[in-house]
Amino acid sequence: MHPLAYIPSPEPIPAAWWLFEALLLTTFTAHILLVNVVLGGSAVAFIESLRERQVPWARPFSAKIPTALALAVNFGVAPLLFLQVLYGHFVYTSSVLMAVFWLGVTGLAMLAYYGLYLTVLRHESLGRARSLVLGLTVLLLLTVAFVFSNNMTLMLAPERWSAYFARPDGTLLNLGDPTLVPRWLHFVTASLALGGLALAAWSKCKANHGDETALAGVARGMRWFSSATLVQLCVGLWFLFSQPAAIRSLFLGGGRLHTAALGLAVALALAALYLGHRKRVWPTVWAVAATVALMVCVRALLRAAYLAPYFSPSELTVVSQPSPLLVFILSLLLAAAAIAYMLRLALRASAAPAEDATSGEIEDAGESDDTADVRQAIGAPREA
Repeated sequence: MHPLAYIPSPEPIPAAWWLFEALLLTTFTAHILLVNVVLGGSAVAFIESLRERQVPWARPFSAKIPTALALAVNFGVAPLLFLQVLYGHFVYTSSVLMAVFWLGVTGLAMLAYYGLYLTVLRHESLGRARSLVLGLTVLLLLTVAFVFSNNMTLMLAPERWSAYFARPDGTLLNLGDPTLVPRWLHFVTASLALGGLALAAWSKCKANHGDETALAGVARGMRWFSSATLVQLCVGLWFLFSQPAAIRSLFLGGGRLHTAALGLAVALALAALYLGHRKRVWPTVWAVAATVALMVCVRALLRAAYLAPYFSPSELTVVSQPSPLLVFILSLLLAAAAIAYMLRLALRASAAPAEDATSGEIEDAGESDDTADVRQAIGAPREA
């Protein structure tokens, strides 16, 4: 049977398709940045917890990750809805084919959320078991990411949907897709880079408010960022060359828009890598944000190339409903402004040094090499 026979008929949309595509790309960029910080920050906290010498920034940094996870989940609602508006007849079908795993994502995410909070609220009483809890939490988050990668690749391959007739129990995974593993690893390595950068940015805020112990966190975070970014560039090449020849050629000169978008994204990634090596925290943050936004556009171009034989969102029927759309856009802008204001207050409060900190809480073993490096990079004076 031809794959077109498996694709349901799409529903009409209330406005032009490009508006929903723009909203999808914008909201997904915010969501994926937060998701990267959560997974990467959790992984960094886990690996750092295995070190014999505990660093003073580990606990307060870990305490911010549950909040980031809550934000990531909430920011994920909008792009999922916009994806369903434009590509619902693809993503709904793939979700049903792997329903057992797809529905299990909610439970896995909740367990990860509890695990993160457990490591914060029971930090002292858990002792060395804290590393075990963090490790299991990271494993849960990696599993959620793997399920998402399966669904996002399966929705692009209607020719594989006929496997349902051999496995109609909702346990179909897209394991035969050669792009699945590099796609997932590309996300994982990006998360490690963003987790390190989040540590560096948070530590830089603490250092700007007079917390000298945070300087080592800046250097450690930037080291994580640079190392993970190098690995991600290699995985990105694997991901690119795992694509079918016809699609790969679009990004290697065959399509002007595709090639330009990918080339600019790679150039920004290299610029971020250079800035990270120089320990320029905030310029690196902005370069990474721009890189992620462009990579989200590249991802959309890749999706369109896969679905081109079957569908284009420009073909969707428009049944104009301007009033509800206007109310939605106004609500979205107001909500974004309110969230930005709350985040600003939260970041300001978290960056301020704790008033009850005592010298006994910090292990003073002399200025570390990391601290000395960052002092030189940001021009901070050295204490006598």
